[in-house]
Amino acid sequence: MESAAQGPDVHRIERLAAEMALTFNWVSLYRAGHPSLAGRVEKFHRNLAEVANGEPSGHLLLGVAKDKILYQNVFLGGGNSLVRSFTSELFLHQVATLEFSGEVTPAELLVFFLSLQRLRVEKEGGKLDEILRAEGVRGIGLYPYNYKEVLSRRIIRPGGEAPSSNREDDLWRMLLTENVSPGDGGADLPEDLPIPPEMIPAILRRVNAAAGKGNRQDAGPESAPDTMSPEMIRRVLARLGDTLRKLPVEQRGAVIQSLDAGVGDAVDDADGAGGLADADIVRSLTGADSDDEFLGLLATLLVAEGKSGHRIRKIFEVIATERNRDGSLLPTVQGRVRESVRTKNYYAQRAWEAIERLLLERTETAYIGQDHSRLLEKLSNLDATTRATAGESPQADPAVTAEFGEENLHLKGAGVLLELLAEEEDEGDFPELLEEVRKIIPNLISRRELPLLKTLLSTLTSVNRNAPESRKPAIERVVDEVDFAHMIDLYLSAAVSPAEKGRIEEILVSFVGVSIGDFLDRLLMETDQGNRKTLLSLAFRFDAEAIPAIREKLGDQHWYFVRNLCLILGRIGDPSVVSDLVRMLDHQDLRVRKDAILALGELRAPESIPFLGKILFHETLLQSAREESLRIDAANAIFRCGGTRGVALLHRGTECNRAKVREHCAALLGTLMAKK
Repeated sequence: MESAAQGPDVHRIERLAAEMALTFNWVSLYRAGHPSLAGRVEKFHRNLAEVANGEPSGHLLLGVAKDKILYQNVFLGGGNSLVRSFTSELFLHQVATLEFSGEVTPAELLVFFLSLQRLRVEKEGGKLDEILRAEGVRGIGLYPYNYKEVLSRRIIRPGGEAPSSNREDDLWRMLLTENVSPGDGGADLPEDLPIPPEMIPAILRRVNAAAGKGNRQDAGPESAPDTMSPEMIRRVLARLGDTLRKLPVEQRGAVIQSLDAGVGDAVDDADGAGGLADADIVRSLTGADSDDEFLGLLATLLVAEGKSGHRIRKIFEVIATERNRDGSLLPTVQGRVRESVRTKNYYAQRAWEAIERLLLERTETAYIGQDHSRLLEKLSNLDATTRATAGESPQADPAVTAEFGEENLHLKGAGVLLELLAEEEDEGDFPELLEEVRKIIPNLISRRELPLLKTLLSTLTSVNRNAPESRKPAIERVVDEVDFAHMIDLYLSAAVSPAEKGRIEEILVSFVGVSIGDFLDRLLMETDQGNRKTLLSLAFRFDAEAIPAIREKLGDQHWYFVRNLCLILGRIGDPSVVSDLVRMLDHQDLRVRKDAILALGELRAPESIPFLGKILFHETLLQSAREESLRIDAANAIFRCGGTRGVALLHRGTECNRAKVREHCAALLGTLMAKK
């Protein structure tokens, strides 16, 4: 597929794909009836309908890869994290082609996005296309074929229906035979066919089933289409092995562990001549591995065995014994034990010592030269004596298993990287470490790894504080890549748990110096009154780091925004803002003046008393109730500021013409006398 030459139409489709992914992301932030979500879907529908109606068939066909969209012969959206997230969800539901007709409605689009989100959250294993059919969606089609095959099968035609077939069978055939001409004994496996790691267990189940049908003597002609030749099976397994070798060790281990359920139901009645047993599959997948690669995989399985059954581990023990027939593995393992002791890596030492004992305890007479399917059967039916011996074999410590978990390894790796960054003094290595830290940032919020994000920001701000001037711009650019606007969206979303909301609040407050810009933008644009109150409650926890950004916004033309800024400054409590609040006493909107007075009262700044006194003594012939209330607020602020000058002004206030103002000043003086 080519992706270089992109004309105006392709760029338009790419923008549409990004908008579709963004709409799906909004589904996780807003409830089904939220007006913001409805508006987003409506906007996407308008653009989609225009594009679909412009297609010759009146249908827009989009191919779905694991991390990008395919339109005609061009891959799109691979660099957009939202597109990758959206397509990966469709990919997991075996959607290879997504079809939109020009007659699709906004309601159908909303059902589509909500159904996909519900399947992602609830993980009930339902089928997306069945849900859409049950909801009466007619303008959206989902197919397990690539979209060229959709056209060749004439699935899209007026009044036509897609031929009924087993979706998994179709996907299996597509994976193995796409773009291949049939040859002798069935289709050849394409040499450049990419196989996603998530599909390996499903493909191996089909290999088992196909091998079983090929070995049954009574198989009739009707089973021929699903039967695979032994040569094809060997080629499929070799290809899967190549795919596994390209994965990181931890991911390879996770795929192998998943075979406990998928491969464990292999054909039991195979006679060994052409049958496919569990050990044969694993041996084929790891046959081309070097000793170092194999041992790394075995160590991963050993420490993570609590996540799966023991059958796969037993298979690896058998294969390890075979590889160690001439004693080639044992010196390598012993070397790794010594290296772990030297580096004081306790967890690695435990794993390699367990593998060393495993190799020493396995004898050649017990394992070599036997049929592995019978051997595994024997292992699963150990007598009491053998079980007692096996009981002496080292078992993975639960603490070790937890330490080697994928998430824990990810967190530890990030922690080590941050420590190296904080201690790095070399000007040549520092930018490389900083770039590695920058690569961690984009997915932290979407994966809700908030504690790690807080640690990362703490490290970067600490490093920036003590860094030479030459490093500071680069560090600040990395910090600026944190999407605080997304965090604020999550903070206001009802879908976020209270615990996560608390973590988000701590980050926004602790790093207000860098989050304040996005916060103020959201406070200005937020239309929901409840959300504005939530944002104000959050802002009342800000410290003086927020003041410079707030001060710049005091000249904004929106009075409701400025009055909120006055309240925030009052709650921050820094006396440096007194002059800014005094300036707001002359604001044209009375409501802003009122909140500026209240903020000065919060600050209790004596230097503000003369300015508050002017408001208290401002008399007019026809004074409104709101202006009278403003004078009473000024008296309260003067009372809170205290001091002899403030008391003197309150005494003068008892002589004002307005009765309510006189009485209020007298009441405040009475309170002062009572305290004495």
